[in-house]
Amino acid sequence: MPLNMRFRFSPTKDGLVKVLGPLETEIMQILWQEERSTVKKVHRKLSAQREIAYTTVMTTMSRLAEKGVLNRHREGLAYVYAPAISEDDFVTMVVRQVLDGLLDDYSDTAIEYMIDYLARNNPAELSRLQSAIQSRTGA
Repeated sequence: MPLNMRFRFSPTKDGLVKVLGPLETEIMQILWQEERSTVKKVHRKLSAQREIAYTTVMTTMSRLAEKGVLNRHREGLAYVYAPAISEDDFVTMVVRQVLDGLLDDYSDTAIEYMIDYLARNNPAELSRLQSAIQSRTGA
């Protein structure tokens, strides 16, 4: 899993838009589903839903390749893009980066909040966390 990927985190947005822009997220969803594609094919898919310039899709896919999320190679006259990382691995990487940052700088507050959040919203997950802690500490 590429560890050099850095993204901005926008907690008020939904899903992967928290770390990728809306268009980047749409493009990645297409590529994770199709496994490889060209700008032309991605543009055609996006154009079926809304008006979007070919050059906008091309620039966005190029930037995703620069960020290390997409790989690209030339086949004939076109670049073919493929995910450099699976969606699950990408989500895992983002969660780790966010939690590492929070725990490095605000450990007590972050842990207390996670426990309070789980107690309010997902008691079963809090029980699972408690069991995981006990199995690791031998308590």
